[in-house]
Amino acid sequence: MRGLRALVGLLGLSGCVLDPRFLADPVVFSNRAERRSLDCTRLSQLEAFERYPGQVPAPQARTLASEDTTVLTCAPRYFGIDERPARDEAILSTLREQVGALADQARALHGREAVWHVDAFYPSLPVAQKIAVAARTTLAERGLTVSNRVPTLAAGDVAVLATLPPAEVYAAACRRSFETRVLEGNDVFLGVMIVDARETILHGGVCSEGAWRWLP
Repeated sequence: MRGLRALVGLLGLSGCVLDPRFLADPVVFSNRAERRSLDCTRLSQLEAFERYPGQVPAPQARTLASEDTTVLTCAPRYFGIDERPARDEAILSTLREQVGALADQARALHGREAVWHVDAFYPSLPVAQKIAVAARTTLAERGLTVSNRVPTLAAGDVAVLATLPPAEVYAAACRRSFETRVLEGNDVFLGVMIVDARETILHGGVCSEGAWRWLP
């Protein structure tokens, strides 16, 4: 990988810190424990510039054209490596592979004119957020239009959905999202979730024009 190598360390609540130790090429952590104490994600330089203004330089026109520059962003883990539940650790250790497979299956169902919306459903909110970000990033990397907006139904709709059997919830939520125009037109929703609380395999489903379809 060529171009800018930068590690944006998200340390504490005081904001973002660019650690100059990681400006070398390639990025090298001082030891294995340091690497495993962080959750890291690669962003395009444009996305990193938008998220961390003042820490990552604006990309030049030739960089935008070639998309040859990436930025490594890292944040401290919510739990230590030995403290995180085994299911969460198993999910996150295979996250890129699992999300990549779901993104490829979803992409095959719709053309490039679709606008993708993504959310993840997982017992741990921090892990769910990480799954959702990974799915959005993966879809964008595949050249699809991805929205940062998460479709949200009204409180009354959510209360009704909570009374349904789990197997019916996603299809009903999909149908209601188009009935109330939370989603409309070219909007397509990708949901990523676990179906059984004991499993470590992510499942996915796509909502389009009010119809829900589970991915293989």
